[in-house]
Amino acid sequence: MVEFLGKVKEVHTLVKSIDELAKAIGKKIKNDDDGFDDEADKNGSLIAGVFSIVRAVGDGLSKLDTSNISGNFKATISSTINNAKTKSEAFLAKLKGQDANLGKNDASSNDVKAAILKSNATKDKGLEELIALNTAIDALLKSATDMVEASIGELTVKSIV
Repeated sequence: MVEFLGKVKEVHTLVKSIDELAKAIGKKIKNDDDGFDDEADKNGSLIAGVFSIVRAVGDGLSKLDTSNISGNFKATISSTINNAKTKSEAFLAKLKGQDANLGKNDASSNDVKAAILKSNATKDKGLEELIALNTAIDALLKSATDMVEASIGELTVKSIV
């Protein structure tokens, strides 16, 4: 079960890494103190990187093996995995549907923000779906953590008795 939790944390980390990538919208590297300079509307590779990460998230979710999970947790974990898969697929579909805006080298900073920057007011290019994916991944991590903690609690009680 601890191994399962580790794999869930890997998927969780991938999804959360998108927040860090969003900080690079409209930026390029520069040799100075903060390391960035402005370069608006050249975000095609950035959004392609996000797309690739979310595909890896889907692959990671598909590889999560629930066969060793028993009891009440199996249904909960399976359900949260399926929900996260659905949310990752919805995000990818939204990005694909926005290929005219996002699938080009000169993808605008505003369009990319509407796809991946959580604080952005406009969410019509995929951000709603990304937020839903984040929520689903958080729920999966919580369920997996609860399962491991309950299992450890059972072992502790059994060893005392």
